Amino acid sequence: QPPFRATQTTPKSVNLGHPLRSRLPSVPRTRLFASEVATKTGQDKYDDLIQWFESSNEKSYISPKVAIRPSTRGGLATGGYGAFVNDDFTEGELLLRIPKNCCVTLDDALNDNECGQAFKDLMEKAGPGSDTVILAGYLAKEYLLLKEYDRRLKAGSKPDDNSEMRRLSKIRFEPYLRTLPWGRGVNAQEHVLFWEDEDVDSLLKGSLAYDDAVETRSTVKVAIKILNGIIGPIVRKARGEEEEAEEEEGFLFPWQESKKEEKPSGETEILVGLDEAVRGAFAISLSRAFAAPSGANDGKDEDRLEPFLDMLQHSNTPNVSHKCAEDGSIEVTACTGIKSGEELFNQYRGEDDMPYHKFFTRFGFVPGVTQPVANLIAERSTIFFPQRATV
Repeated sequence: QPPFRATQTTPKSVNLGHPLRSRLPSVPRTRLFASEVATKTGQDKYDDLIQWFESSNEKSYISPKVAIRPSTRGGLATGGYGAFVNDDFTEGELLLRIPKNCCVTLDDALNDNECGQAFKDLMEKAGPGSDTVILAGYLAKEYLLLKEYDRRLKAGSKPDDNSEMRRLSKIRFEPYLRTLPWGRGVNAQEHVLFWEDEDVDSLLKGSLAYDDAVETRSTVKVAIKILNGIIGPIVRKARGEEEEAEEEEGFLFPWQESKKEEKPSGETEILVGLDEAVRGAFAISLSRAFAAPSGANDGKDEDRLEPFLDMLQHSNTPNVSHKCAEDGSIEVTACTGIKSGEELFNQYRGEDDMPYHKFFTRFGFVPGVTQPVANLIAERSTIFFPQRATV
């Protein structure tokens, strides 16, 4: 099954004209015209990723002739990274070998020391359809813990100050998590999950993409509530919020009791930052996850995030191919001769097999379009708004 990733592909001639800003007065320009929000992920983060990758498994391999640098293709705008070759490659030559333990998999979530059992319980109740929710929940938890670690470091804490800092300093996929697009514009990432509800209605209502966008966003909203009960306590504990809550539940003077807010029955407060983290995790999973054999010898595939391979930009004429080896590792080879200086390209889906509007709701881009997709939508492009034939 072809892999999934969100970014741009080979430019085609698309006459966008000028964005019809006057048609959409309710949509703030900084959200609608996405070229203004693209931000870069620093090169040093990719250097750290390479070091982590090569030291994680003796079978890890990234060719010394492969380099990570800003891509020739845009996402929201320029800002995304890609992989290039700094020497010629012959057809069939190995570019990457990615061991399974370097990939983020469903097994990592189910065997997690903190939330694994809760994820297993969720899978038992909800069935196989919960796989994406569980993987996204695991990613979101690790990301929120990483943010807490960074906050403590900034406040002057040291990695070995206490047991909590030692735990936070050992987040397994930390270098990889730092390169992922957790928000709109990070690494030129676009996705409808990063939009506001009013933007979806103003821009997409009546389009071919509207139902997909609404369904995806509704699924994520439900997932946020479910995951709040699973990963919320873990993150609150790391933040020290549980201790604070316990102190507040102690003796209170009468005037303190009167100021205590009463929460509606059955309503649980959503963890601060969880909404953004889960949305980011789902966008990452939808746009970057690859289907690979689960390893359970049951003939089924599992979604996994595969460092480096998921950075390759899309092209309908790729110059790499990849397969899963018997040990579960992914081997990426040149499927044609590649000249020095050329960028490496993968094919996420065949462009004849998936409508362009579905490329957008799944991966966050439209093949061939190098300007913000919001401009296309504002112009009511036939990619999104089919035109009725005139009689």
